[in-house]
Amino acid sequence: MISDRVQHPFVKDIAWLVEGHYIERDFELEPYWLSDVEAQLLALDDQPQPLIDAVTECKSHFLGSYFETLFSFAIRHLSVLTVHYEHVQIVGEGKTLGEVDMLVETPAGQLHQFEIAIKFYLERQDLYPDHWIGPNKNDSLLKKVSRARGHQLRILETDAGKCAIADIADIAQGRMPQANLLIFGRLYSSLNAGQDISTWLAQSEYGGWIRASDFILLKSYFLNFLVLPKPHWLSYPAVNENIPFNYSQFAYNLVGEILHDSRPRHVFMWSAADAAGDICKHVFVVPDSW
Repeated sequence: MISDRVQHPFVKDIAWLVEGHYIERDFELEPYWLSDVEAQLLALDDQPQPLIDAVTECKSHFLGSYFETLFSFAIRHLSVLTVHYEHVQIVGEGKTLGEVDMLVETPAGQLHQFEIAIKFYLERQDLYPDHWIGPNKNDSLLKKVSRARGHQLRILETDAGKCAIADIADIAQGRMPQANLLIFGRLYSSLNAGQDISTWLAQSEYGGWIRASDFILLKSYFLNFLVLPKPHWLSYPAVNENIPFNYSQFAYNLVGEILHDSRPRHVFMWSAADAAGDICKHVFVVPDSW
């Protein structure tokens, strides 16, 4: 994967985006990336300042804002799509009804509304059908998709939305944009009681989540791990054999931290001295009470 061949963390994350790690999508971006997009990413890795500047200009430190900056840069600089508007506020009766994340046009002249998001959901089968939930448990895949399809993706069908389209008549020219949901991210399987960790390790689609008291069970499969700070939860981090590790000591410290601060930790785990080893995985470590 191209995200494994670049080193700068921002470039690794935008390469991950281009690779297409979706949870939900209505639009295929692959045909619209530049024909030499991998070469463009390698060149950006050599000279990442334009991307650094774009991320720096984003004043918010939230993961969602970081991802929106990466997405905007990717569409504008690495695709053949034309961006007409971003973050358009739809206002009606004196209040904001919603926002259009992005309005683009294809080379064939089709208009598309993009509603984008970056999400990480953990599996809780006991909560089915609302069984994919965020690390803080305040969000879920079912709620996100239902809200997006019931509101954001229909915002341009409202009277206020139609007025907004009329205001850009020079672009729309009577065309109604097609609404598309694009949720990037990763799903995480449960690695707790009854879960066969070996089966999870044999697949590449899902990350995993495990309770703090069980975290040591993964020691048989991984030599190393790093706690990943936001916003770098997307791609594999760049690691090398010069980073010293003592798995048992680090695991003990991590569990101790979670006892004092109940926020789940997102960790990257690998089995060899570097991330080119046989096993590389993203894992959430959560409190036992999660």
